[in-house]
Amino acid sequence: MKTIKKQLIAAFVAAGIGAPATFVAYDLTLPSEGLVLAPYSDPVGLTTYCVGHLALKEDKLKSSYTEEECMVLYAKDWKKHQSQLDSAVKVPYSSEWQKAALNDFTFNNGIGNVKSSTLLKLVNQGKHKEACDQLVRWIYAGGKKLRGLVIRRDKTIPYCLGELSEEKQQKYQDFLKEYNDEKAKLD
Repeated sequence: MKTIKKQLIAAFVAAGIGAPATFVAYDLTLPSEGLVLAPYSDPVGLTTYCVGHLALKEDKLKSSYTEEECMVLYAKDWKKHQSQLDSAVKVPYSSEWQKAALNDFTFNNGIGNVKSSTLLKLVNQGKHKEACDQLVRWIYAGGKKLRGLVIRRDKTIPYCLGELSEEKQQKYQDFLKEYNDEKAKLD
């Protein structure tokens, strides 16, 4: 049986998502969102399942999903959020890491919140460091400060700034080998 990591990589490669974004999706977003195979209510009461997938009216909810179904849905959601973010960002990202970090932010907060944020205004002014500094303001849900969001933002900032520790860079290099192996299977 494939591990979650292998399923995620396979789904993201098949969706045409690059290695840095796939790594952030694996290393940051997946642990932050969690993988829940059955629908549940998130901290603000929205029906959610798999990896932070918000149930839509047209969704025919099942009582449970497989890990593979969730990874395919996760890749589609990631790509959708990236497209929404790309349409809102009017300048080049400072790096692929910043792009992936801001996609995690969009994944978590929704494009509506992102479009009205000071963070996006700063990105579009080319003030990338200042934009990344804004992440620490986004630690509340339903008016309550959430420890999980504090931790998530602390982990997002180095990606946003493109300042990965040596340990994180090594972890990415190991991940990249698996990503490239999966990509080679599809080529």
